[in-house]
This record gives sequence, structure tokens and C-alpha cells, in this order.
Amino acid sequence: MSPSLQALRLPFDVFQTQKRMDDYGADDMQCGDLSELQLKNFYRLEKVSGQYDPWRAERTDFPISNYAVIRHKMRHHEVAAKLFNEFRRESRPFSFFGHRGLFMALIDHFQYGDGKPSSSSELNGAYKRLIESAHSDNANSSKVIDKFIRENIDWNNGFLAENKKQALRKVIGESFLPTFNRLQDKMNGLGMSVHGIYATKITLKSLEVNGDKYKATLHYKGQDHFGLDDRDIMVPRFHHLNIFRIWFVLQRWRRYAYKPFFTNMAATITLTGSKK
Repeated sequence: MSPSLQALRLPFDVFQTQKRMDDYGADDMQCGDLSELQLKNFYRLEKVSGQYDPWRAERTDFPISNYAVIRHKMRHHEVAAKLFNEFRRESRPFSFFGHRGLFMALIDHFQYGDGKPSSSSELNGAYKRLIESAHSDNANSSKVIDKFIRENIDWNNGFLAENKKQALRKVIGESFLPTFNRLQDKMNGLGMSVHGIYATKITLKSLEVNGDKYKATLHYKGQDHFGLDDRDIMVPRFHHLNIFRIWFVLQRWRRYAYKPFFTNMAATITLTGSKK
């Protein structure tokens, strides 16, 4: 049988970003690689918190009754714990609506997870809703796949031909991939939890053709990094916010070196349509 008459073998990996899954060499996956001097001089992080000084391991109190400043010596691990608490408090403006619990869980994982990958049903659900809500956009990846399947099914034989796979990959490469960059994501915690999906893989799991109707199943796998790189901290609008200064120091200072981690998400999407 010629390739034009062979059914596409499924499951078929329709798309994979150039950036790969499990990229431990990515800039935002580095930890414990910077000295105090580098953080102060190059990154201008002399002050990290309003009350806690990681460099001197001190807590500063400002009594209301007078102008005296009282400094208390602490252990470095105690300062780190306080900085994590401040990290959580400072996140409120970015996660007060919808998914604050998800971001709190990711901070906990950053503090205690020792760099192990993270996943959750809440994030998977948000990822699925993101993909489905964008399906009406003609340039969205799921919409592009849906349109391609409908227009390229061999209706006489009831399948998508093997020789169509490169054309399918090409149109997906020109489409928009799901990402949490909507206005609502800046306030609901998703923009902070997943501030850019680093790698995406899309698989066509199944395709059923019955008469003039079809049903296709897509599996999306996304991965982001819960970590900061140089570009994140040097952007002026982020550099002056304590939440990013604390995060960067906890991750990148040699004394702390809390490990960033992969945030995994997955969603299965069903596409249905007809020949007409």
C-alpha cells in the first residue's frame, strides 16, 4: 500500500517545542551559584527585605515609641525561614483571586521539596481550561489541529493518511501554544505559578472516523520552571519588588541554594466535528 493510503500510526507526536522537557541546564534552574558580593554588586541586592537582612543574619525592629532601631542577631536558617514567610505574604497582590492555594503549595515545595518535580490536579485543570477557552481562536494550536484533521481526513477510507504528518507538524509550528499570560492570570496566581510554559509537547492519541463524523483525542504536556534567571531579576519592574528579590536570593545565594524545580501539567482534549 502506498504511503498516501496508509493510516497515520497513533499515538503520533504532533509537536515538541525546541526547548525540551527536563532541561536542568536552563538559566532559571541554577541554584547556589552566586556569592554575596555578586548579589550585592552586580544584581544590586544589598537590601532584600524590609525587616530581615540575610547578609548580616539580623532582624531589624522599628519601635513606635522612639526612633531607635533595634537589631537582633539570628541564625542563617532562621532568616531563611522568615524570608519564606515574607515570600508568601508578598505574593498576595499576584494571587488574591482564584489560585492562591496553588502558588502557596509551590512556595512550600520550593522550601521543602529539594528540587523534585511538582504537579497537581489544580494546575492540570487550569491548563485544560486554558486550552479549551482558547479553542475559538483560529490561530490556537487545538483549533489548528482540529481544522487540519477535518480538511485532510480521507473520508473514503476513514483515516488521516501517514503522508500528512509533516504538513500537520508545519501548521502547528505556526500556531499559538497555551500560556498563562492573560490579564486574569496576573491576579489569580497562575501567572506567578507558571510565569511562562518552558516546554510543550502535543500528541494525537486517537482518531475515530465514523461516516462523516470524527472524534480526535489530543494530549498536551507542559512544563515550566519554578525558578528565576538573570533576566527575571534584572527587569526593572521586578527588581524593585521584594518578592522577586527574596526569591532570587533564596535560590541563587550559595549559603541558601534552595533548588528550583519543574512544574508539570497535562491535559487531554477531545475534538469532534464533521465533514461539512
